[in-house]
Amino acid sequence: MPAGAAALRIAVVDTPPVRAGPVGPERRRGTPDRPYRELFERSPQPMIVYERSSLRVIAVSDAAIRNYGYTRGELLAMTIMELLPIDERAALERFLAVELRAARPGRVDKRAWRLIRKDGGIIDLEVSSDDLDLDGRRGRILYCQDVTVRNRASRELERTREQLRVSEQRYRLLFEHNPQPMVAFERETLTIVAVSNAMVRDYGYSREEFQRMTILDLAVPEDVEQLKGFFAGDPGGSRPGPGGVALGYPRRRQRKDGTTLEVEVTSDNVELDGRACRVAHYTDVTQRNEAAAELAIARDRAVEASNTKSAFLANVSHELRTPMNGVIGMNELMLTSELSDEQRSFAEQVAQSGEQMLAIINDILDVSKLEAGRLELEVADFDLHEAIDAACAAPRTLAQARGLRFDVRIGKRVPRLVRGDGRRLQQVLLNLTSNAVKFTATGSVTVSAGVRAGGGGATRLSIGVTDTGIGVDPAQLEHMFDPFTQADVSTTRLYGGTGLGLAIVRELVDLMGGTVSAESEDGNGATFRFELELAAPASDAGSLESPNDAPVEALPAWITPPLVLVAEDSPVNQIVAARALERLGCRAEVVHDGEQALAALGAGRYDAVLMDCQMPRLDGYAATKELRRREAGSQRTPVIAMTANAMAGDRERCQAAGMDDYVSKPMRHRELAEALRRWIPAPDRA
Repeated sequence: MPAGAAALRIAVVDTPPVRAGPVGPERRRGTPDRPYRELFERSPQPMIVYERSSLRVIAVSDAAIRNYGYTRGELLAMTIMELLPIDERAALERFLAVELRAARPGRVDKRAWRLIRKDGGIIDLEVSSDDLDLDGRRGRILYCQDVTVRNRASRELERTREQLRVSEQRYRLLFEHNPQPMVAFERETLTIVAVSNAMVRDYGYSREEFQRMTILDLAVPEDVEQLKGFFAGDPGGSRPGPGGVALGYPRRRQRKDGTTLEVEVTSDNVELDGRACRVAHYTDVTQRNEAAAELAIARDRAVEASNTKSAFLANVSHELRTPMNGVIGMNELMLTSELSDEQRSFAEQVAQSGEQMLAIINDILDVSKLEAGRLELEVADFDLHEAIDAACAAPRTLAQARGLRFDVRIGKRVPRLVRGDGRRLQQVLLNLTSNAVKFTATGSVTVSAGVRAGGGGATRLSIGVTDTGIGVDPAQLEHMFDPFTQADVSTTRLYGGTGLGLAIVRELVDLMGGTVSAESEDGNGATFRFELELAAPASDAGSLESPNDAPVEALPAWITPPLVLVAEDSPVNQIVAARALERLGCRAEVVHDGEQALAALGAGRYDAVLMDCQMPRLDGYAATKELRRREAGSQRTPVIAMTANAMAGDRERCQAAGMDDYVSKPMRHRELAEALRRWIPAPDRA
């Protein structure tokens, strides 16, 4: 704090209080100062008067007594120095000696200082002072305003601004240092506003030259009009289509030296500095297209890999979950058909592989949500014993198939009913046991659960997973919980995996307020242990229902099969959705996009709509909004959203568009059945 500010701390005089009532006959006759003293003492603003020579308080207002916690007698027995923190008293002395050395210093406005309340709390004050002689003593009056909240808000605002600046700088660096060419341009004027370093490198223009250009300047002259038409007709961005580019999108781009590139473009709309822009990602496919006839399959894989690498997180979820819905859904349908033993074995292997792939996708999304602070715990009463058994079920089966012994030991003191996030606890234990089985070729895997007493009836749970596997070099242990980390590259080649499992374990345990640790020696197995506190249950055991075993309520007894409209652009997912509805006793009609869905709804009546969120021409959100506009004042058609996104906020976005329910891709038979039961009830019977 500046010396001038600290010096404005208040001085106190050890003088008996000046009484508000008259003292002698002369005051009883006139007492002209009594009204002013009452005005001073009853002022809503804290005020303090101190004597300059001794720095003792000689008068205080009621507001000062109320706000600072001292009695009037206590304040009048103190010096102004005693009201300041010790580390600021020297600064006050300097201020008094320099700025208040004159006999009549006059008014001093808005000096910042801090005051110690009687309860020990320190508050920020903004103080103005002036000369005041009281009862023949030369003093100063201090007008004190508490600015603690304002200062705290100011500091918080400054921190927020700094965080925003750092965040903007981080994302700018991510954009500029992307290894693939990227360009951002205004949608209205098509003026280029930003380019990545790779764009500068590959196209030969300087960054300053790019900012004087439009996106049309990168097209070959004969493609300019076609490119203009595409921008006018597709304001929502584009993804490469089956032929490598979006339908009608010119694929050629021109460098500064006049050479031409064939590119694939992935673009989407964004807002930059308040301007409506589009960000485009360019992938050079010139050499690949030259070998298209011989490398058609390799070309398609390269397109998929390039798109996946360049997509944002939300698009990653969409692009991966949509085909997984087709794979898992079609395979599930195939398993219900007539198959030979060999064919059924193949299909079951596909199902297992699909579930493993889905687990990897979920791991990536969980890491992203954890790092962004967007993953929330779902706290409820649950059966701890059942949760441990459920988490160990799949690893136990795999261990037995590999000839390993798999033991689960739950201590006698481990309570059955607790309160916490049972699903996330199962996820942690499943990751640890799956790792243990994966890295153990012979021997055993042992899960041990015990407790230590916690405060307030809580239970301190400790679960260890011990294996006799390959172990970990102690030097590597501290890095094992970092994302994308395994002991070495050869481990990844031999055992597979993304290296995300232990990172998710640490983040989830941290989120639940626990700790996780590891002990191991290279070649001698490992023990991974986590501890966390679980609260006492809010319900009794009789009212608890296991989420893993909760039965699906039967579908209503419909008199006639309900007619459900399926709006889905993927041919494979159309089949999956239609067949799933048929298996549940419904009839299905299929359309390819939002516009066709609106046309069908305008021509006939449906009991419900199964609406994909991401479709060409008109997506599910926009189609639902238009449907609700048309239905205003009339009967509402239930709309159940199908989305391949799995990020926080997706459900809220569906509800904001007017959708009634939500199922995620890959679409599970159970989830679809429950949604239909909620929105297509059986009619009442007389």
